[in-house]
Amino acid sequence: MTYNKKQLVIVGITLFLSTVLLTTGAMFLYKKSYGEMLSIGVLCVIFALFLTFSFYYELLHKAFDYDNSEHLYRFLFVYEISLVLSLLYPFSERSGWMFTALCVSIALFSNSLVSVFASTGLIGITTLVSGQADVKRFMVHFLSAMIAVALFRSIDEYFKVSFSIFMSMLSLFVLETAGFIFLENKELSFEQFIMPIVNVAINTIVLFWILKYFNDTIANRYRNKYLELNDQEYSALAKLKEVSKEEYLRSIHTAYLAERIAIACGCNVDMAKNLAYYHRIKKCFEYDHDGMVNFVKENNFPPEAAETVVEFADKTAPLIKKEACIVYLSDKLISSIMQIFAADNQKKVDYGELIDTLLDKHYIKNALIDSDMSQRDMKNVREIMKRETLYYDFLR
Repeated sequence: MTYNKKQLVIVGITLFLSTVLLTTGAMFLYKKSYGEMLSIGVLCVIFALFLTFSFYYELLHKAFDYDNSEHLYRFLFVYEISLVLSLLYPFSERSGWMFTALCVSIALFSNSLVSVFASTGLIGITTLVSGQADVKRFMVHFLSAMIAVALFRSIDEYFKVSFSIFMSMLSLFVLETAGFIFLENKELSFEQFIMPIVNVAINTIVLFWILKYFNDTIANRYRNKYLELNDQEYSALAKLKEVSKEEYLRSIHTAYLAERIAIACGCNVDMAKNLAYYHRIKKCFEYDHDGMVNFVKENNFPPEAAETVVEFADKTAPLIKKEACIVYLSDKLISSIMQIFAADNQKKVDYGELIDTLLDKHYIKNALIDSDMSQRDMKNVREIMKRETLYYDFLR
């Protein structure tokens, strides 16, 4: 996780100055009295200071999610758009404020804590400059935004966000209905629900496009490349098959088992399969370290996958990542079974006993001693290996 120091300074200064200056301009726009300007100005400066502090603190402690620390201008752009829109919201009806989508976007391009600071300040400042600084208005938008941020806190490679979108919009509608309609003490009519419904629709559309961009550029930006590399007909695997069909089949079978285990352990399945397919490349083509580096570059491996493949090929490097450990264990089992069948194709094998014996060997435990594999992960490995016993007969 890296960041550009020049960008770090520019973004931090811009965060502070833009918040203060744009809020000041908004106060003149809404014709606030000097007393109100002074009061809101002090609160704004304090907010801007703590927002900048939280930004620096989370970044320097490597707490930004995904690759956000490497793209600080992206976060700055999202925040500035959110700030400008927030300061323009007082022109619209109170239930038309679109904070839910904005606060989620800030969280996605930084992290949850920074989003909490930013969301609190933006909603608070907007409420103050609107001239109707009531707690009800603040709480409706604050709670709806925080619920949404919490629901979108973790997005994996499967990108299952339908439930989060639905619950976020349902919460927004319920809060706006309870906060802005039921308390008006008027006879209920359909017209009263039009603005909350429109706001939910607009938030849903904006949130959809934000999530689509996030998925394409961050969450799954390497998915298509993984699909290409993990295709058994890919050129590099085709060459492996030409050189040694046995090694090719060993990689294919290892990838199958590694995928099952990676799913159970909650790992990056695409990366585990990728490593399983290419973990024998170095031996088959007699690559040295530089040769492996050139191989992953020529085939445009995703950065993390490239690093993992090169490290795994270096037998002196310790196994750290779960994906590498899973491939290591899968390969040991597959190679053991293939060796048994190579000697006697009709031999009956007690796979459960073989798996227990293999996983309990000292050299296996020593190889994983510094890894991220937990006892629970090892339990999952053992269970999945024993569950796939029918598949092992295909190795005959």
